[in-house]
Amino acid sequence: MIAYFVYRLYNKLSLILPFKVSYWMAARIGDVVYLLMRKDRQERVKIVKRILKNKISQKQAGEIIRCNFQNFNKSLIDFFRIPKLDKENIDNLVEIVGQENLDTALKEGKGVILAGLHMGNGGFAASLLALKGYPINIVVWQDANKRIDKLFQAIRESKGVKIIYSQHAVKDILEALKRNEIVAVTVDVNGGKKGIKLNIWERKMSIVRSPLVFASKQKTSVLPGVIIRQPDNRHKIIIGKPIKMKLRQNREKDLETGAMKLFEFFKKYMVEYPEQWHWLKFLWQGKEKS
Repeated sequence: MIAYFVYRLYNKLSLILPFKVSYWMAARIGDVVYLLMRKDRQERVKIVKRILKNKISQKQAGEIIRCNFQNFNKSLIDFFRIPKLDKENIDNLVEIVGQENLDTALKEGKGVILAGLHMGNGGFAASLLALKGYPINIVVWQDANKRIDKLFQAIRESKGVKIIYSQHAVKDILEALKRNEIVAVTVDVNGGKKGIKLNIWERKMSIVRSPLVFASKQKTSVLPGVIIRQPDNRHKIIIGKPIKMKLRQNREKDLETGAMKLFEFFKKYMVEYPEQWHWLKFLWQGKEKS
């Protein structure tokens, strides 16, 4: 219950306060959370140092994580401001690189799976694309708190983004692809025992297999994409070239190949912008060693 009222307050302040004030407030909240979450902070510091091959000091890694907490709260500001977005102001907020990749894939008429990371805010990125005229669905986890879930989904849907709940997504995803629409999913999610096994930065990880399985069965293109916050708090959406999935005799090997192609695209941005990748702690199995 408390979480709902915190989000509502965040929502109201985001809509009322000027951009600069909102972002300043978000950054200061991020600083407080950074100081309070000691164990979580230490775990993330270890991961950042490994991702950057120990080329940074403990102090530098700590600063990256502090900025990560700041950026997460800034992304909440962006998300709660979605209802104020319109076609007239969108070009002042975002630059899209690789838009032609999305247009070309949609011309095939089989829909598109837009694979992203927990980098920036997926709901914000989906709303920006919707305002550009793209038919887009976003796969999200249904919050156990019905009031929070209703609040979040109303914000996402305010610009025409369609919601697909991950708990029962198969039918809705298939129907969206048949309508030649975009299905946006995050792939930096621990897939558990049934996930696709990869070895990234010398650690084993398991990612969800469903996006790549859908792509292979429906002959749909998978396009990797990220949204990056710029120094002036504008955004850049970067959409990569399509990854075609082909399942032959060795199904698992083919899925692994497709997943590795995705992460070859993502790794560049994980390394260049670790302060904007919010899923640092939750992808790998087990705890970090000192």
